Amino acid sequence: MAVAVQFSTIPEMFQMVTERFAAETRPVLMYKTGGAYQSISYSELKRSVELFAHGLAAFGVKRGDRVSIISENRPEWVISDMALVSLGAVGVPVYPTLTAKQNEFIFNDAGVRFVIVSNQFQLNKVLKVMSDVRSLEKVILMNDKEPITYANTYSFGQIMEMGEEFAKKHPDFLRQSIAAVKPEDLLTLIYTSGTTGNPKGVMLSHKNLVCNIISATMAIPIGLGDLFLSFLPLSHSFERMAGYYSAMAVGATIAYAESVETVAANVVEVKPTIVTTVPRLFERIHGRIIKSVDAGSMAQKRIFYWAIEVGRQYQRAKRKNAVSPVLKAQNAIADRLV
Repeated sequence: MAVAVQFSTIPEMFQMVTERFAAETRPVLMYKTGGAYQSISYSELKRSVELFAHGLAAFGVKRGDRVSIISENRPEWVISDMALVSLGAVGVPVYPTLTAKQNEFIFNDAGVRFVIVSNQFQLNKVLKVMSDVRSLEKVILMNDKEPITYANTYSFGQIMEMGEEFAKKHPDFLRQSIAAVKPEDLLTLIYTSGTTGNPKGVMLSHKNLVCNIISATMAIPIGLGDLFLSFLPLSHSFERMAGYYSAMAVGATIAYAESVETVAANVVEVKPTIVTTVPRLFERIHGRIIKSVDAGSMAQKRIFYWAIEVGRQYQRAKRKNAVSPVLKAQNAIADRLV
């Protein structure tokens, strides 16, 4: 497979992909709320990113500014990230598991001006060190339901409202801003874990990520019909490149797991075709399944391994649109038995 559009920067990719699939109702993102998965279409995501980007511009975010995102995987992470890169700002993603002191070091080292946080817990960590970070000016809270009672703190909704007004006065601003972003520009600063010393910021350009995306999508057969389940942290380069940018570049759908603990249940709910994860998790899943199979009778083992092979053949044929009636029937039987 290959990318759905040709691009040289991340905001260009987002702009072209969302324009190409704007008329489609299928989701680009899925997230669970109120006990059920909700969908966000390409046109809806495009609108949200544009509003938030215009709002950030009105807020004072400029080209080259360092802006941190501290959040679990959720649509607002994507909206924040794409808005920032569209302005030419540099995203500094931070793991939501880090302490206030660890955040303080990263903020000072990167020269972070603004921070976008997911909830009150993350906000409290930022407020705790705000006076010790000279570059830090303002904080944006994703959860609009939580009251804003602190100075220099704003809600996601407030930024969206600012964006609506800014867009009316500057209708060509965002398109010009995206066009000004070059492949060699710094896209993000991703900090190492700091297990052997202080964390170090890894500088990645648009070109670094774009080359990775194009190479990955040429090597791995992913496309429009795929659905990714995302649960590894977006603040890590792997999930950001493989489970987010690459998925979006081919026009696939991304569903967010509620947490690492609910991955098994979420897999059953959304039925993903692709899961990006680390080898250890696959080893644990594989080990538990094989242990259960080996505890069964010889007949059960034979049925299991036959079904697995049928499933492999079916998926290969499905990707080539060449599923025979016999293979389709075998797959249905295997799916019922195992």
